[in-house]
Amino acid sequence: MIIKEIDSKREEKEQLRQLLNRRLSERQRFLVERQLRNIETGEQGERDSAYFVDFYFGKSKNWAVIHDLRVEHNGQVAQIDHLVMNRFMNIYVLETKNFHYGLKITPEGEFLVYDGKKYFGIESPFEQNERHIFLLSKVIDCYTIMPTRIGVIIPPRFVSYILVSPTSKISRPSQSRFDTSHVIQSDQAFTRIMKDADNAGAAAILKICSRETLETTARNLARLHRRANVDFKTMFGIRDQTNPMQKREKKAQAGPSIVCESCSSTVSEKVVKYCLDRKHQFKGRILCYNCQR
Repeated sequence: MIIKEIDSKREEKEQLRQLLNRRLSERQRFLVERQLRNIETGEQGERDSAYFVDFYFGKSKNWAVIHDLRVEHNGQVAQIDHLVMNRFMNIYVLETKNFHYGLKITPEGEFLVYDGKKYFGIESPFEQNERHIFLLSKVIDCYTIMPTRIGVIIPPRFVSYILVSPTSKISRPSQSRFDTSHVIQSDQAFTRIMKDADNAGAAAILKICSRETLETTARNLARLHRRANVDFKTMFGIRDQTNPMQKREKKAQAGPSIVCESCSSTVSEKVVKYCLDRKHQFKGRILCYNCQR
């Protein structure tokens, strides 16, 4: 069952496109264009993975699917691309990466992405997803999300998978210090998750919940979603601009100009104040500097 769909990024993309219509520095324009490109690329990758997740798990009453879950706890944020939960309270946290050309994993656990010309290093998706799981577990404990049995909370079991495009090539080391098998192509997610669930062991049977409990638990978790409210202007140091028409309207609303009572030339507010402070000297008249002599 699908509990939550992917949030639309239409508003964020529109804000960025509007910023591109403004007068920006070369660096600001580069940053805005990159942000827009990253949102569009990430959105496409998430939707591609969501298709496979929904295809296999979306109509099953024994599985709950939550897409695009963002939770906050003590000033920290976890943005989870896809979460799949079953009646054994196994929670599969799926991190989507849209590596178009391919991915290489070194024996030391470094992740390298090919951009069509060369490889460059990126943050470990493993470590990123582990942080998401750590914070998610804190949120679940804080809000007592998990169901109970005989007064005892049923503990969740978290499993991390990194999903890449079905067309992406994954280059793995022949020998590695850690298990790279949890980096998979998104069309393999169903097979790998089902295999893991089948191997959960006899202890998992003791944790099995009803379909109603699964749905209630998943919906309570989805209610903790907090959508990000990003101020792109502040992020990129872009100040609000006043167009010429607004400046003219503002000037017109300020009222008519004050002129010298002798020569009819326009005088500033500073001159007006000077004359009013010396009413006896100028006999209450407003005079420009030349006519004051």
